[in-house]
Amino acid sequence: MKSLIEKLINAGLESVNPFNAIQKHIQLDADNLVIDKRVINLTNKDIRCVAVGKASVSMALSIHELLGDRISQGLVVTKYDHLKNVKFPKNWEVIESAHPVPDDLSLYAGDRVWKLLDGCTEQTLVLACISGGASALVVAPHNWNALNQLLTNPPTTEISQNTQKLIQDALLSNSIDINTFNPDQNISLAALQAIGTALLGSGLSIEKINAVRSQIDRLKGGGLVERGGAGKVIGLILSDVIDDPIGSIASGLTNHPNADNIFVGNNLQACKAIEQAIDKKAYTAKIIKTNLQGEAQICGVEIATKIIAAPSKTILIYGGETTVNLPENCTGIGGRNTELALAAAIELAKHNVPAWIVTLATDGTDGPTDAAGATVNEKTIDRALALGLDAQLALDRHDSYSFFKQLEDLHIIGATGTNVADITIAIRP
Repeated sequence: MKSLIEKLINAGLESVNPFNAIQKHIQLDADNLVIDKRVINLTNKDIRCVAVGKASVSMALSIHELLGDRISQGLVVTKYDHLKNVKFPKNWEVIESAHPVPDDLSLYAGDRVWKLLDGCTEQTLVLACISGGASALVVAPHNWNALNQLLTNPPTTEISQNTQKLIQDALLSNSIDINTFNPDQNISLAALQAIGTALLGSGLSIEKINAVRSQIDRLKGGGLVERGGAGKVIGLILSDVIDDPIGSIASGLTNHPNADNIFVGNNLQACKAIEQAIDKKAYTAKIIKTNLQGEAQICGVEIATKIIAAPSKTILIYGGETTVNLPENCTGIGGRNTELALAAAIELAKHNVPAWIVTLATDGTDGPTDAAGATVNEKTIDRALALGLDAQLALDRHDSYSFFKQLEDLHIIGATGTNVADITIAIRP
């Protein structure tokens, strides 16, 4: 079973390799850049590249291999420990910053993106390589007045009254009173961190979280394109959001009518590659959905129930991204994928039907941990009991990472260099 699981994981990740994904959509033909069906003549073009997100290194390297010295300025922003000693030419700047909550280098990265887009003309071509994680890795805050407007505007579907109150409470608990600041000054990093932490622990979908980020950041919500002025912006998007809404991926950096946005990879692509890698003579394979969302524990039970009811020699594939609603002062360690796996393991144990469930964050890091997910089966809870571990207590405490670490059932694969949300594979042998 281990070899089959590794085969399927590798097939999914390789299908959304960012370096290859870029080159499938872009070719250089003499002085013409061919992007899908678009043809751009590069004569006298000022080409600038901004690559931001967890997949930015591979995406930028792919662009550099294609265009080399034609690029006048390049900037790569990625998560800490994602650079892996890669060297870029002198005309490229590389920054590592924090995720999922921004830090001072995220602010610096936002400033560098802002400056790279200075002075764009009609001869400027901006290639914006966008991947998940950029919302925290790159921040260019609006002024305090923008935050005040977000909190006082009438509630919407994206930003509800509950979300407004959540933000107000987060600021209050961090002793941040927005009325004491000059409304024309930029929102502080401390405020961004307080808001980000509260939103991420709230159970809100990434679309709703990024709707907030878009309103308080100058680059998000299409701001990157507006900053490019008369320049032409091509967005090359590796999607980590369910159904690929351009306004939510990286908080909509290129969500603007003046940008051409091209999807180079997404979750469905990875799920299809897993399905194709399965020996159809040995298993019946089916993609159940690529919009899995909701509370991780509930989804874990539902997936376990589905595979228990399936006939032998069945593999079910799920893509998407669940959420975890954390209580205040939670001390547990885990992420949505290990939490889903733990809930599934408890359900599998109740029925003792042979089945395996594999969870995977395609970027290699599940929430704030160094794991990508975990593998469980109907015997996982028995093994835990033998070690004196209480699975339900771990689940209640949102401490799934610690639980699986003791069982040695975590997927520790390191940064994969890609990011197309999460994948869950359920196997009935």
